[in-house]
Amino acid sequence: MSVAPNAAAQSGLPETSWRIGRNGLFIDREQDEAFIRAEWGVFGPRVRQIGLYGSVAFLSATFTDLSVLGATAVYWSLLAARFMILGWGLWLARMGSARPAPPIRRVGAALLGFELSIMVLFLLVVLAYGGGADYHSITALALIFAGYAYVPVLRREAMWIGGIFTALFAVVVWSSLRFDTKYVNIALVLFGFANVAGWQIAVSLSRGLRTAWLDRRRLEFEAQAAQDARQQAEQSEENLARLFDATPMPLVLVRVADAKVLRFNAAAKNLIDPQGRKQGEVFSTDFYEDPTLRARLLARLRTEGAVRQEEVRLKTVSGQVIDVLFSMRLLRFAGEDCIVSGMVEISAQKRLEHQLRVLAFTDPLTGLQSRRGFFAMSEQAMRAAPPGAPGPCVVLIDLDHFKLINDRYGHPVGDEVLVEFAQVVLSLLREGDVMARMGGEEFCLLLAHARAAQALEVAERIREFVAAHPFQTSAGVVRLSLSLGLAGCDGPARNIDEVLSMADQAMYRAKLGGRNRTEMHCA
Repeated sequence: MSVAPNAAAQSGLPETSWRIGRNGLFIDREQDEAFIRAEWGVFGPRVRQIGLYGSVAFLSATFTDLSVLGATAVYWSLLAARFMILGWGLWLARMGSARPAPPIRRVGAALLGFELSIMVLFLLVVLAYGGGADYHSITALALIFAGYAYVPVLRREAMWIGGIFTALFAVVVWSSLRFDTKYVNIALVLFGFANVAGWQIAVSLSRGLRTAWLDRRRLEFEAQAAQDARQQAEQSEENLARLFDATPMPLVLVRVADAKVLRFNAAAKNLIDPQGRKQGEVFSTDFYEDPTLRARLLARLRTEGAVRQEEVRLKTVSGQVIDVLFSMRLLRFAGEDCIVSGMVEISAQKRLEHQLRVLAFTDPLTGLQSRRGFFAMSEQAMRAAPPGAPGPCVVLIDLDHFKLINDRYGHPVGDEVLVEFAQVVLSLLREGDVMARMGGEEFCLLLAHARAAQALEVAERIREFVAAHPFQTSAGVVRLSLSLGLAGCDGPARNIDEVLSMADQAMYRAKLGGRNRTEMHCA
């Protein structure tokens, strides 16, 4: 069985599911203790009565001890034990009278110990009296039924006392009392019935108390919630008007049924319609850049209960697109289902993010893709390729002896050469090809739609054109040659790091072969 979160809130425990086990107690021990504390007005008097009346009744049996045993050492020992139980019972009665409830585990342990001590002392009395088993069985059955039917279950272990006591009593009967076969058969039936029926009674009582408590808490919560809802409904329109007028955040109130805007504050007007062009009825669907977005947000709102900090693109009345953080929540207004939406414009932030992304993926000197940008575009190309398709061609380019240019003319001239080199190569590439600066004087081409023969043709065209091209710089004309390594192409799509490694090996062979040449490593 479970209960709504209100019971958890009223009990002081975290919001959770309240389930009752087969023994009639809450499965969670902390929940069960919370229930006993909440219902201490029921459990406390029971504990007090058990401690007080049980111990007094057990002490009064000392007169029977005297008549049976006489003033013997055994009698005085039993009398001392009965007074100990009286003291224990009075202590238990004091705990039952305490307000508020004392620690429940402590009370449960004391009550369990009180039951056990009475049953143990009863067994000692049986051993001291001796005689026939049938005489003592009546009292034993009474104790079992009393334990199950009247003693409240404050600890799970208490449910087993009846069975344990029955087993110990059987040992005492077997070892010390007189009995016959007829007694054994009757005892098995009676004691079995007492434990089975007693267990069911205890479970039923425990379950009934806990179920009734949960139901009361649920009803109390629902009544309080209904009262709160009425009060909130009475104040909602006034509070909403104040909220709309006072808050600097753009707020819009929209009717769910037809998307009609019922109310918006000055901040929302300045954001969506600063010139006041919109006249007559206004509908929220007019302001979404994507017309289908409202339906998707509404579905999320109904499923999740709220939409928080969602990035949305809206259109102003003048048609300008703006980026906002959009938050939505359902409410009742004037008896209708409505949505209140809050907006925070983030257009400047989005532009800055775009600029930062461009900077992160762009080489600041040449304007080409950076190493990071090259890897991003390579992975995108490999994901877009159909399964089993050949991988994209990669051409690594190294400017031969570029260090000599820097050493002879200086780094500013070297930068001029790199910039002009990038523009020259870009003019020789096909649409869809990507060029990136990997670092220093090393560049890379991504030829996503080329096979080996085509890639080799592109590489050679670049190499020959650059070798013949006079690079104009502030220090005069500079000549260049290139070493190129080609990889990927006609083999199956591979990890881009593996393709680059093969291209690097091919470029290294081009350098070893005398530079100003192209080498291939295509599987």
